[in-house]
Amino acid sequence: MIKHLAQRFFQWFCHPDYFDEIQGDLEEIYQRNKTQSNRAAQWKYLGQVIVLFRPSLIRSLSQPYLTHPAMFKHYFRISTRNLLRQKLFTTINIGGLAFGLAAFLLITEYLRFEESYDRFFTDADRIYRVSLIQTVNGEVVTREATSYYPTAKVLKDELPEVVEATVSHQYERQIFRKGESVIREKGVVSADSNFLKIFDYKVLQGSPETMLTEPNSLVLTESKARFYFDDRNPLGETLMILGRFNQPFKVTGVIEDVPKNTQYKFDILMSDASLNDRDDHEGWRFSNYYTFVKLVPSANITSLTSKLQTLTKKYLDEDSQESFSLIAVPDIHLQSDYQYEAEISGSARAVSFLRIIAFFILIIAWINYVNLSTARAVNRAKEVGLRKVIGAYKAQLMNQFLLEAMLVNFIAALIALLISELSLSYFHQLIGKEVVPHVWNHPPFLRSLTIFFVIGTLVSGFYPALVLSGFKPVAVLKGKFVNSKSGTALRKGLVVVQFTASIMLIAGTLIVYHQLEFMRGRDLGISTDYVVGFLRPEVGREQWEEHTSQVESFQETLRQHTAIEKVGGTSNIPGGEDGDISYTTTKIGLVGLSEPMPGSTYWQSIDEHFLETVDMQLLAGRNFDRTRIADSLVVMVNQTFLRKFDIADEEEIVHEQIQFGEDDDGSKYQIIGVVKDFNRTSLRSDVEPTIYFPSYIPRAFVLKLKSESYTAGLAHLNETWDKFFPDAPLDYTFLDDRFAALYEQDQRFGQIFGTFAGLAIFIAMLGLFGLSSFMAVQRTAEVGVRKVLGATVSSIIGIFYKDFLVLLGIAGLVSLPLVYYGMNGWLQSYAYRIDFPWLLAGAALLIVVIFALLTVGYQIYKVAILNPAKTLRHE
Repeated sequence: MIKHLAQRFFQWFCHPDYFDEIQGDLEEIYQRNKTQSNRAAQWKYLGQVIVLFRPSLIRSLSQPYLTHPAMFKHYFRISTRNLLRQKLFTTINIGGLAFGLAAFLLITEYLRFEESYDRFFTDADRIYRVSLIQTVNGEVVTREATSYYPTAKVLKDELPEVVEATVSHQYERQIFRKGESVIREKGVVSADSNFLKIFDYKVLQGSPETMLTEPNSLVLTESKARFYFDDRNPLGETLMILGRFNQPFKVTGVIEDVPKNTQYKFDILMSDASLNDRDDHEGWRFSNYYTFVKLVPSANITSLTSKLQTLTKKYLDEDSQESFSLIAVPDIHLQSDYQYEAEISGSARAVSFLRIIAFFILIIAWINYVNLSTARAVNRAKEVGLRKVIGAYKAQLMNQFLLEAMLVNFIAALIALLISELSLSYFHQLIGKEVVPHVWNHPPFLRSLTIFFVIGTLVSGFYPALVLSGFKPVAVLKGKFVNSKSGTALRKGLVVVQFTASIMLIAGTLIVYHQLEFMRGRDLGISTDYVVGFLRPEVGREQWEEHTSQVESFQETLRQHTAIEKVGGTSNIPGGEDGDISYTTTKIGLVGLSEPMPGSTYWQSIDEHFLETVDMQLLAGRNFDRTRIADSLVVMVNQTFLRKFDIADEEEIVHEQIQFGEDDDGSKYQIIGVVKDFNRTSLRSDVEPTIYFPSYIPRAFVLKLKSESYTAGLAHLNETWDKFFPDAPLDYTFLDDRFAALYEQDQRFGQIFGTFAGLAIFIAMLGLFGLSSFMAVQRTAEVGVRKVLGATVSSIIGIFYKDFLVLLGIAGLVSLPLVYYGMNGWLQSYAYRIDFPWLLAGAALLIVVIFALLTVGYQIYKVAILNPAKTLRHE
């Protein structure tokens, strides 16, 4: 072994003019030394080779025959002729590589966008959001993206690691006036003067130090400034905000539009000082504010987290179950799935799945090229043998075959660029966002295209070039050349990889689709058909009494129309996000039945018409009744609330009392009814333990329309709204649309998964088509002989099937455990989910088997039906 390696090294570096003579001398010396000790002789041989490694004997590494332009011109001409001669295989290779590379690069652009969230801020890695975590008995029960208003000031004052801190609040809506029109703005955020110190958006007009310090101040993004003021200078101008404020606000600054790849989006910043009527401004009761801090570069997060625990006990309660936690702002989009997120978060798991799909697609395309190139080795063996006989070096042959691979990959890269540009609009529609306007002038895309063109040339071209250039001319020209067992084994191994990837992708697609169908078909516990939800207008405190009367008259007017069945009131419209409900972490107990228990309990305010409007089932007790004076201190609870206290009988709990906190003198509420659980949000989340309080001037309404005349009902709703609330735009949604929107991200993931999985399978079957076609041609004579000896067409096809069925069996054994590991983990993210569907995984295997056998069978059948007299005549 030592001698062999030394010989290879010597052959590589020694100049051809001296090689034969020196090699003979080295061999003589080795044979003399071998008589004493073979191992010692080999080590001496190696030492002599190392001594010979000197400039006077080293060959020139820049050999003219490898780099001369004429040689490359010759290589190019030969490669082009060969590609044109084999049109089918060239088309399969280029098509597979082009589609594979285009899909890979488009997915990569999407993943790059998803992973770029909030990384454009200066010192983004030092900016953290302060969140609240509640832990009961060592188990985390809730995670909130928000915290208390004083949190920012406390952290800045007491922690030396905190350089800056800011507090902000995201509004669900604010009503602005533009001329005679009223505009419902959803992207309004209140912020203090430190906000723009941490988030350094480019300021286009105004002073960043003062623009958010004064009450009734607004900072607009560039597009909003243009929307409200056209080309006029907006600084010093005013905008009227209706509703709870009902006063003009002065524009004090304009900043650049907020990028799409940020988790905390807004169009308008309102100065925090404007909120002078905020409830419990400096207290620790309401945790509905977003707090962000910027840390010193040397901050130790572990040490800082320990300090946060101390602050929690200092400002909240020594026995508080809550604690502050930090999450880096660039990690929020993919890593944080807390309640009250500013927007629906992305999914790190989905990103990982798509990255795997992207590499599957590209690897399958490369495998196609390797398989077809090495399978065609027999056809090119004589070409290689003749070239070697007339003096071609192995390096020259490798250069030629690498150039051929580079030519194929280059054409494929150009076509991939074209495919990517043409399919960009569909791709954006598929993912639900625009990640890049064009790819042909987008530097990151072009850089990735160039990198993977080079990598693809080496990966797909190096092994075939090594195989083809390594043929022995004597064996080839004597007709004794056959495919090597190692080459055949490699091709079979690569086919197994293709089959494995195909089975995994098909199974994943089927499982995702089945889970989505399960969620869409599950009984929510309420009726959403022809039910619309909408918020009532907001007003200031001085207008509340008049507004109350308006709301009551508005409801009565709606109920009088024949197209409207029912009108109910609620604090939270069903179909909202996880954080679209209030909750308390105060200990809650049942008087005389249980001690106060820690944990999160959710609460919702409803009126006496809500249950019947959404067909929510009352299991025990009675509904609210506004005519009863005593009903001011009564509640209803759901089944999950009872399970929290291990109560199985709904009737048992009616008339019992709920106590908030551990103070026996505190407020107590009598339970008058138990309602059936219903899923108010996505099936990713469990039904929460919920208490329902009576509220007869609710924050929102739900309206049940008659199916046969729902358009008339909607028209009446619009007319009635305009009559009672002319200064507020009506914005209603159907409940089934709201619930469908909760699954939009899952739906898109399923569509993306299915689309690119289908493309990967298409590329794999394209390669299998080419490989089976070539194998059929190669074995034409064998088929002819078998037919002469009496074999039928079906038996011949069966012989070919046997090899592929073995490969499919291996692929099934490898893929099914991987499918279970990956997809079962994905299903675990849903509170309500299907059991792992082994039947669908088996169906995926069956689909691949059918596709493979049809593809192979078609090619073999074309050869098997030929007249053997014709096929054998040419042998």
